[in-house]
Amino acid sequence: MRELFQSVRSRMVFSYIAVVLVIALLFGSILYLFFSHQYSKEIRNNKQLLLKNTVNYMESSVIQKVNQVYLSLALGSPVSIDIDSLKGNHGKILDIEQLLKNQVQNYSDLIESIHIYDTKNQFMISSAHGLMLYKDAPERVDQIADWAATMRATEESSLWTQARMVPQDAYIEQSIENNKTPLITYVRSYPFQSSGQNSKVMIAIDIKESTISQIIKNMIPADYASTFIVDQQGTVISAADKTLLGTTTKENLLQSLLSTSSADESFTHIFDHDSYVISQDQFKGNGWRIYTTTPNKSFYYKLDSLKEVSLLLGLLAVAVGIAMSSLFTVANYSPVKRILNNIKGRVDSPTSLRQNEYRLIDTAINSLSSKVDSLEETLQANHNMIKHSIMLNMIHDRFTPEELTEQLQSIQVSTAYSRFSCIVIDPVSEKWKEMQPRQLQHTLYTMIQQLETAEIEGTRLLAEELQDHKMVVIICTNQPEEPLSDHIVEFIHSEARDRFGLKFALSLGGWVDHYTQICTSYHQANALIQYSYFFPEQSAIQDLELLDRESSSLEIPDSYLVNFEKKLQLRDVHGAADAIHELVSTIKGGLYSAEYSRIFLLKAVSIYSNCMNQVRWQPADANANSLYKQFASLYNINTYSEWMVHLITEFITHVEKRSEVRSPDTISAVKAYIRDNISGDLTLDHVSEQVFISPKYLSKIFKEETGIVYSEYVTNQRMERARELIAMREFTIEQVASTVGYRTPAYFIKKFKEIHGCTPKNFMRSLTN
Repeated sequence: MRELFQSVRSRMVFSYIAVVLVIALLFGSILYLFFSHQYSKEIRNNKQLLLKNTVNYMESSVIQKVNQVYLSLALGSPVSIDIDSLKGNHGKILDIEQLLKNQVQNYSDLIESIHIYDTKNQFMISSAHGLMLYKDAPERVDQIADWAATMRATEESSLWTQARMVPQDAYIEQSIENNKTPLITYVRSYPFQSSGQNSKVMIAIDIKESTISQIIKNMIPADYASTFIVDQQGTVISAADKTLLGTTTKENLLQSLLSTSSADESFTHIFDHDSYVISQDQFKGNGWRIYTTTPNKSFYYKLDSLKEVSLLLGLLAVAVGIAMSSLFTVANYSPVKRILNNIKGRVDSPTSLRQNEYRLIDTAINSLSSKVDSLEETLQANHNMIKHSIMLNMIHDRFTPEELTEQLQSIQVSTAYSRFSCIVIDPVSEKWKEMQPRQLQHTLYTMIQQLETAEIEGTRLLAEELQDHKMVVIICTNQPEEPLSDHIVEFIHSEARDRFGLKFALSLGGWVDHYTQICTSYHQANALIQYSYFFPEQSAIQDLELLDRESSSLEIPDSYLVNFEKKLQLRDVHGAADAIHELVSTIKGGLYSAEYSRIFLLKAVSIYSNCMNQVRWQPADANANSLYKQFASLYNINTYSEWMVHLITEFITHVEKRSEVRSPDTISAVKAYIRDNISGDLTLDHVSEQVFISPKYLSKIFKEETGIVYSEYVTNQRMERARELIAMREFTIEQVASTVGYRTPAYFIKKFKEIHGCTPKNFMRSLTN
């Protein structure tokens, strides 16, 4: 026992234990003096005040707002619906739906959706789901409109439902809880004061439970987790723990306090042998109650007679701690002092570390250890980095022949091989783009290890990572070229496919006779890898003739883009798709460089984006920036072709559908264009492009809306304008003809006589008379 106490470690342990005990005793005494009965009472008052403020704020920001929304709807048109007039009147239904959406948007932070339910005909107009026939709706609609049956059975004029998890879309199967939203619904009947049984229309407002929780969290953040709101039936409608929503039978603290009939704003409650302080308040608007539970141990009740004793104990603990620290310091410093004297006698300048003796000991020990292990650890730690640096410098021709020979020998690579070549691997695939960074790095390292450990007779493979997660493989061999390269390509594909489920793009540079020429093969392979985008069906790009395309100045005719744009404007789905296919086929077969071809494909995307902007169409998952990002993520030209055809089809289908419901607005736009451009090109093809519909469809709706054909309308407008100009007596017949869009006066005179029954000169003469 005596020997154990004499060790430095034991003495330090005893010293630290004593110090910790003294500090703990002192800390406990201070806390005991600080928290008193008066402070506990003040905490209760503050909690009750916070709770009351929370209730008042929620009354004004939730209950009153919901009643305002109901009144604005009840005093407006939605509840005064003539049910029979809605049959087939889709415009009026859409107006009602839009009005509900506007109300939801005005209170988007509080309201999830608004529904109007006709009790007689059992249909519902919803801001979230549109028109739904309740009797024909799927079972999932019961989760959204379950308030209807409850309201019809009550004699009250209003109803607050329990909180429940409601799917975001009633027509999509959603079993995942993340796709459901906790909602509380306020239902009120119409006409005013009518009971739920006698109501003609029910207005239901879905309130976000998350908004109520956020108000509680903002108002009383410290007690947010222990605060609950229950309805008149004792069911939880808002809580930090969402699993409690709607519970009424689970035996917990909340259920226990609900069985307590205390009317005090703050009272003490015993549950499961623990004491809790309960603060409560009631909502005036709907009878809800709010509870905040705080463990009684958070309040400190102390007797005044013990305060003086606690103070004396604290002072005594300080004195004992100082005395024990002094004794242990003297006892522990003796062996340390002997070690310091020994170290100071072995160093040259110990005076610089005189003020930090423990650092001096630590430095001496670390110096001794580092001198023993530094050389071996340095070599092992830097082996991969050295190899990586050597290979990158080698493929970029940064070594002299002598330096390259020396560097290869340092990483145990023989220079006696007779043939060398480079393979560049680009791991482009859909699955690759979905991997996390750690998965990508693991895949690269595993692939490099598999390549370097591959057993091929008379051959060694060196593999390293390049930028953008690409890899380079250097083949060093004494075997014939062609069967070996095919074997290695197949090996890489099989490893990527079987081990990782990936598809890599490969390119092979030419074979060279000396290791100093490896850089030439690498530059060839690096240039060829770009063409894997255009020839994805090839297992490896190794045709060196493709390199001639890199220096080619041949340009793709702009007619391809002009044709594509014209087909888009004419809403010709098949024509636009054929234009894309023709462009892709031309790029594959032509002598165009890879970078230039990619830029040209991007121009087609830009034309599509411009057409979207012209018609002011913005799909939810696509905008100008996202289109370019999607283009950059496409890994071959075939995928690009399929992607573009999909975009074209979606775009034209949408525009055609939109045109069908906007024919009156379209006719108005056509008439305005004719009026403002009476002297310009007013052919059917030209004007249809200006309003973004097909000529055939424009001709059809123009006749249906105006009762006359398009050309007749244009002629009438021009002749009317011509008569106005002649009446001004400031223009010649030739000037009038040119102004209203006729190049030849003779044809103008002929059309004028057909419309007005006389020639322009006779008309002018009649005005003079």
